[in-house]
Amino acid sequence: MKQTGIFKGRAEVRYNYGRFGWTRNYGKTWHGGIDIVGLDSDKIRMPYYDGKKITGRVVRARIVMNRADKTWEWGWYVCVQLDAGQTPDTVNFLYFCHCAKLLVFVGQNVSSGDALGIMGNTGNAAGGYKHCHFEARATATGTGVDPTAYAGIDNAVGVYGTVDDGKTEQISKTPTGKTMQCLMIGPLDTQGMNKCDTLAVKLRLISASRYYVLPVGTETYCVCVGAVSNGDAVSFYQLAEAEGWTKDNKYMARYVG
Repeated sequence: MKQTGIFKGRAEVRYNYGRFGWTRNYGKTWHGGIDIVGLDSDKIRMPYYDGKKITGRVVRARIVMNRADKTWEWGWYVCVQLDAGQTPDTVNFLYFCHCAKLLVFVGQNVSSGDALGIMGNTGNAAGGYKHCHFEARATATGTGVDPTAYAGIDNAVGVYGTVDDGKTEQISKTPTGKTMQCLMIGPLDTQGMNKCDTLAVKLRLISASRYYVLPVGTETYCVCVGAVSNGDAVSFYQLAEAEGWTKDNKYMARYVG
């Protein structure tokens, strides 16, 4: 399988970089990375930069238990310091977080394609599903900057990459002639979430692992649906329209094709 960003095969963006997170502190906490799910492989790999091979050295491979250190939220994580002069941007450090298992050690030299860890949900991972919080920083203790040149995907919720039959899936704001969509609905109260749950059960999306609920606050939630057929997407759109979520900007859809 061809590598897409940090995974081989298809990669799904569940939560993009560059906004205040629904899932943290009632929407007041900045999401400095991008949450990516490997759909065809759970091995997190050293990425390329805009298609170019890059190298670096592992400077952190650990879990932090002291909650006075905010990196405890990452669970098991790997930090790679890039070798100098490879890319034109300010990025020097890459972070791969929420791992179930680490496959590298401190001091190890790595290059694009090398396996770094196994995707998991350790630490303070949102949503309870396995993913990798991938973050790029200019300095080791700085804030996250746009990681998409390394992530190998757009900064938008959706499915990217190539499946085994060679067909490609890319995300778009407009219809592509294909048959799949990815949806994000929220924040919703418990009643709204329950209505989405009922529809997901009816469409059998939960058993197909196409439906996820992310906690936003104590009584508010964000619903992620995808990738699903246009018919299933229309069913959720009809629910969102009837409830007024489309008017409240609580419904977002992207096409996969």
